[in-house]
This record gives sequence, C-alpha cells and structure tokens, in this order.
Amino acid sequence: MAQIEANINDSNEMVLIESRTLRDEHVFKEEVLLKVKAIPELPGSIEITTDMAAAYYDVPTATIRTALGRNREEFNEYGEVRVLKGASLKQFKSELQDESLFKGVNSLTVFNRRGLLRLGMLLTDSEVAKSVRHYLLNVEQGSPKELAIWAAQREMTRIERRQLTDSIKEFYQGTLKKGYEYSTFTNLVYKTIFDKNATQMKELYELEKGESLRDSLTTEDLKKVVNVEKTIAVLIQLDKDYQEIKVELEKSKEKFQ
Repeated sequence: MAQIEANINDSNEMVLIESRTLRDEHVFKEEVLLKVKAIPELPGSIEITTDMAAAYYDVPTATIRTALGRNREEFNEYGEVRVLKGASLKQFKSELQDESLFKGVNSLTVFNRRGLLRLGMLLTDSEVAKSVRHYLLNVEQGSPKELAIWAAQREMTRIERRQLTDSIKEFYQGTLKKGYEYSTFTNLVYKTIFDKNATQMKELYELEKGESLRDSLTTEDLKKVVNVEKTIAVLIQLDKDYQEIKVELEKSKEKFQ
C-alpha cells in the first residue's frame, strides 16, 4: 500500500510527541498502521523485530533503539515490547514457520502492533511516523465507546499490577521479614505457575541483573501471573498468613498453570 502524504503543522505533531496521556488514548487504533504502509511480517507471528520496525518507519535501527530506551517504561506498562532470551527466545523461534530465521541470535527485542504504533507517535525524523500521526489526529476519530473501553482497560491494568503490593502494605500481618514480603510472595507466584522461583526463572530466560522478568513473559503467562497475584491479594485481605496462602495455592496449582 502506498504511503499517504502527511500535511500536518508542527504544533499538531508535537501534541502526540510530547504527551504520553494522548499517546495512551490513541494507541488502541493500530489499524491505522496498515492504512499508512504495509507492515513487515514474520511467518507465524504478529510481533516484529527492531529491524522490521525500523524498516516500517524508514529510519536506522539505532533510532528505534533510542526511542525505546528513552520511553521503556511506557512500552513496558502495557506489554507492547518483549525482550526474548533463553526459554522465551527458544519458544518464539519454534513458533516461526521458517526455522532458519534468527539462527545464532541470543537476544531479540520484538514489538506488537500497539508498540509499533506508539513508536510512530514518538519518532520525530520519520515521514512515515508523520503520516501515522496525521491519520490519528486528523482522520481517525475513535468513538466515545472505544475510548471508554480503552481507558477502562488501561486503568484495570494499573490496578491489577499494584494490587499485591498494596495488599502487602495495608493488610499483611504475617511473620515474613519486613521489606522482603513482596519478593517472597513473588517467588510463590512463579512457583505456583512455573514450578520455579524468580531467580530460577531469570536463569531460564538468561536475563542479566536488573532486567525485568515480566518483559520476557508472553501475554498468556502474564495473565497467569496477574491471576495468581490477585488471588494472593484477596487471601491477604482475608487475614491469611504466608503458610496458609502457600497451602491454598498448592491445592489449586493446576487451576493456575
């Protein structure tokens, strides 16, 4: 599909570049990407690599890496980018229809469609990104219902991610050493789902110190993690101590895996 011409003024363009709130409100409109330009595809995957994102926006790969590095938390918050190493990379390669792809590669960063769209709202030196912003600001108008659904989903994600932390802080009265409760419960989450603690999971995914384990998990595995965290949060609020919660989760292990 031919790239459309974008004629937007600087002030319009800067709205999306400077405001994360507005980017969050527009990022559910990933269908805009195909209206601007054909998206590179991997056989058997809807995610694309950093090089493919650079090809879409017609910029150097280093430009994509810089945009990601400066806004990493923003991409991470809604699972729009994954860093694949170890087990996650092996699984990703096995799902591709072409086994020769990424042979010898030990680490791979991949974006989903919303991550690719978010890039388009951040890149300042890409004509394709300007076209994407033009569509978002001047052509595509989301319905109030669509905007409401996206806002609700976004807020629910934020609530779910802090639910365990807040419950530990406000309701937990157990015997675990203060300051280590969260890491102990986090290990319980991973043991329940994957039969491994957080350290073993990081080793499995070949992550360096400081790299986030959540960033390497698939969407389905993240849903499992959130499900167990929510369950623990409820049990804490019911005044259960750590051992009681551990026994409860062990009894229901198959349900969470």
